Amino acid sequence: MPSNSSEDKECSYVAVRLLSGLKEVFTFKELEELLGVPAQVLWRYTSHVQFPERSTAKKLLDAIQERRLLEKAIREIVLGPQGVVAEWKLLFNPRFLNIVGYLAWKHFGEDEIDLVLAPSERDSALAAVVADWLGADACAASERAWVNWGKLLSASYHSSERGEIVYLHLPRDAIEKGTRVLVAKGVTRNFESLPALATIVEQAKGVLSGAIVVAALGEGWAESAAKAGVKKVKVIVRRSGSGYEISL
Repeated sequence: MPSNSSEDKECSYVAVRLLSGLKEVFTFKELEELLGVPAQVLWRYTSHVQFPERSTAKKLLDAIQERRLLEKAIREIVLGPQGVVAEWKLLFNPRFLNIVGYLAWKHFGEDEIDLVLAPSERDSALAAVVADWLGADACAASERAWVNWGKLLSASYHSSERGEIVYLHLPRDAIEKGTRVLVAKGVTRNFESLPALATIVEQAKGVLSGAIVVAALGEGWAESAAKAGVKKVKVIVRRSGSGYEISL
């Protein structure tokens, strides 16, 4: 895995993984025109037949940034032509999750994250990809207290959307003392589970370093973050007024 030094930000590994993510939206021919690299060469990169040299990787990353291709891809995938967030399109899309993993690495790569925690099994793939980018482990909380988990870490929260108390559980040995934890959530309105997850991390004597959210459909996440004592939250897509804002 790459470290988050300025040198490694230009590495071939990052460029290739971002190209793979962009392929969800752009054709090789379109990427050729946008990035100034022949389509056949881009195919060899994304197929792992060949990796770009550092100078070429830097050229690719600079062009991706200058042409705001990540922002365009995120808007296309997350909102689609109808401008509506479709959670299933995000959480089960490996190419898109690669883009999210890159943004997580960009914002949390220097925080020495040990574990990426998903609030539910539904967010497991997201947590796994983010963990891969950060060189961390991953696990998911569950609403079921599985007997074979033995002793548990547990906490509850009130879900205004479901109108009920929700209990979350993890095996006690899932978080070791001193573990630096990042919570990864796909789509949320108020992120009401975050304080409960903070309690679980506190029970394990770990450190909740931050959270990353793909799409926030309301502003309640900020209040939940404050309640959980989480100061570093990265929200990629958030509803603002009548539209959505994308933050890289």
